[in-house]
Order: sequence, then structure tokens, then C-alpha cells
Amino acid sequence: MTRVRTLFAIGFALLGMVAVSGCKLSSGRNSEDFINRYMNKSGEVSLGDTKDASLYTMGGASFAGPEVEELNIDWLNDSVTIEVYDGTEVVFSETSNQTLNDTTTMYYYLKEGTLNIKFGKPGTKMKGEQLPDKHLLVRVPRSLKLDNVEMNGLGQNFVMDGVRCETLEMNNVSNQITLNECEIDDIEVNCVSTDVEATFSKMPNSIEMNNVSGSTVLYVPEDAGITLQWNGLFADFHSELPVATRGKKKVIGNGACAIESNSVSGELDIKVKRNN
Repeated sequence: MTRVRTLFAIGFALLGMVAVSGCKLSSGRNSEDFINRYMNKSGEVSLGDTKDASLYTMGGASFAGPEVEELNIDWLNDSVTIEVYDGTEVVFSETSNQTLNDTTTMYYYLKEGTLNIKFGKPGTKMKGEQLPDKHLLVRVPRSLKLDNVEMNGLGQNFVMDGVRCETLEMNNVSNQITLNECEIDDIEVNCVSTDVEATFSKMPNSIEMNNVSGSTVLYVPEDAGITLQWNGLFADFHSELPVATRGKKKVIGNGACAIESNSVSGELDIKVKRNN
């Protein structure tokens, strides 16, 4: 289990590598800006930004499925799971074996269809070593297709199981990301010191991956079509499927899924999904 207190050494040690790589995040920030968004050199961690801070409510809750069009999650420690179930509401809650208070309990705010979930009380900071281990569970109706899921954070294992959404954006430092049989149109992953594993029965339209010091493994159908733009520095690429080189791109099958991979000191593996 990753502890945020270990991230200070990891994160700042990686900043030199990140600066050389030019690894970007989707919002236009670089990776150093992203790390500084959550922690500073004094060892303080931000539990949530101050925007609309007074409008957040403490604890978990549930909303009718049609009320939630997007998920925007900031989580700092332990783990996050988003999974489908046979209900009609979007339900979210946290568990911890430590005593929580009004600062370290999760907060949420539903605004114009976007459900915002924060690790702790927005606008507050605390020492990284004092952060509790907490697991966030979000359950989404199986029939619901979300417009967008955005997952941001440090030092947590993120699992998304069976979820359908148009776009998925992940901005993470020192994480493990697992996508299991999700149906997603477009994916963007921006991460530092993060391992990514994704299993697809239906390929996305596009995947963009910017990864510094982390490995990515994609389990894809045997008839998957991929066009890969591979930009690697001290990085490796492997594929179990036949690859044709066309100019600066690598093509598998009919090339339908566009993948752009920018990797520094990382690895990309494309493997055939095995049916159990």
C-alpha cells in the first residue's frame, strides 16, 4: 500500500527527469505543476482546492443515475474503486481503519451534472505523514454511460471495473491504475511513477499516454486494430501482435484505435487478451 509520506522523496526526485522529458498534462500544466498542486517542500499536502469550498458536503451520499453525468475525483492515499452494479443510483462512500474527523473525511459537491469528490476538506492542508489510509468506492448503474471521468491524485491504487464513459482522464503520481473491461471512447493518461494495466474487449477510439518512469500493459482482442505513435526516451515497446511500420507509426491490424505514447524511462506492452 503506497503511503503519501514516501511521495515527497519520489516526486521531487523525478522532477528533473520530468523537466527533461517535457511530459505534459491535459490542462496545459507540466508534471511539476501537478505535483506542486498537491504537496509542497514543507511536507504539507492539500486536501482539496478552494474553488467552491464552502459548497461541499462532508461524507458519502447517493444520487439518481441521471443526475450524474461526470465524475471528478481527487484522492491522495490508499485506493479508489469505480465499479458498475445493478442499481439505479450513483453511490459513493469511504472506509478507513483510522479515526476520521471533519478535515480528513471525504467531501462532495454535485454541480451541473458533475460530481466532485475530494479526499478531505477543501481548502485545508496537513502533513503528508498524517494522512489516513482511506478507500473510496463509487458504484455506478450498469445502464449508465458517463460523459467523462477525471481521476487526479497521489499515491493511490485506482481500479475502474466495467464502467462506460465517453472520455477518461487520469492525472496521477506514484499510482497503480487498473482498467478492467471498461467501454471508453477516448482515454488520456498523464502520470509519473505509475504502472497502468488495461484490459479491453472493445477498443477505444483513441488513447493518449504520457508516462514518466512507469510501465503500461494493454490486453487487447486478437483482432484489435491499432495505429501507434511511439515516442520513447530510455523506453521499450513490445507487442504480441504483428506490427507493421508505416513511416513513423506502428500499425496493428486495421489500425482503428489511435494510440499516442510518450514515455520516459518506461515500457509499453501490447498483449493478447486471453479468454478464461
